[in-house]
Amino acid sequence: MPKKTIGYQELQAQLDAVLVRLQAPDVQVDEAVTLYKEGLRLADALETYLHEAENTITALKLQAARPADS
Repeated sequence: MPKKTIGYQELQAQLDAVLVRLQAPDVQVDEAVTLYKEGLRLADALETYLHEAENTITALKLQAARPADS
């Protein structure tokens, strides 16, 4: 079965949930460390997602700027 691609909004929602839990007064140290690691992973995934989107837009702009072969 193909792997489901997670979209930007879902990644952002997951990161937001991690941040809310990290700020909870009852979070234990071990859980906080785990959440912190997960937050770093999600932030990296978001950065990668945005970088890939930027590369796609740049490629599309370059393609659109090329003169059509006549």
